[in-house]
This record gives sequence, structure tokens and C-alpha cells, in this order.
Amino acid sequence: MSRRYQDHVEVRLGDPVEHRVRLEPGWRRGAGPVQEEVPTTFLWKGRVHLVRGVLAQWTQRLPWWQELGSGGGPVGEDGVEHPLPAAPPLEHEVWRVEATAGRAHATGVYDLVRGERWLLEKVSD
Repeated sequence: MSRRYQDHVEVRLGDPVEHRVRLEPGWRRGAGPVQEEVPTTFLWKGRVHLVRGVLAQWTQRLPWWQELGSGGGPVGEDGVEHPLPAAPPLEHEVWRVEATAGRAHATGVYDLVRGERWLLEKVSD
């Protein structure tokens, strides 16, 4: 069973060997530089989750409606067009990890999304 979320999480990255994080064969999808650091822990709902393994990592394009801009900035009361804030990135990284919140808790599979901020998007048990 899986559940979807859009919860902000705090993620720590580190060396997979040093933190004993298992990397599944073929975990890295797509082209790009080899990632030296992987998620090792994350804080969600007041609990520290230890990452036991990285199952997959890929880049995902954002929906087209999040890419659209208004073309120009809003015109202020002074009659001057003010620039819009910088556009958000068009893609984000998704990390599928196996993690546990401690010995008393079962291991689950979590999709962590790295964009402007880290989000927990999906949990499977």
C-alpha cells in the first residue's frame, strides 16, 4: 500500500559507504554526473529516519502548468513594471529510498523529491 504526501522534510546527504547505505544495482537512471552523496537520514513528523538503501534516483520534469509565466512583471502603482521572481527549476530529482525510523518501526520505501526544498512525496510499506 502507498500513500501520497507533499510534506517538507529535512534531508542529510552523505557518503553511502561511510553511512552504510546500500546502493541497489542500476539505482541511477539517466545521464548526468555521478552522485557522490546520497540521502542518509531525513526528519519527517518529528522522527529521524535512517536510510538503509537507495533503490533508485531519477530526474522528473515538472508539470507544464508550473512552467508558465505571465510574460512580464506586474505593474506597480508607480506605473513601472516590476520583474517577477526567478522561475523555479523545470526538473527535480526523485530519490526512492528504503528507510526506518528505528528498531521498533518497520522498514518502508519513501520517495524524496529534491527541488527548491526537499519533499516527501510517497510512502510505501
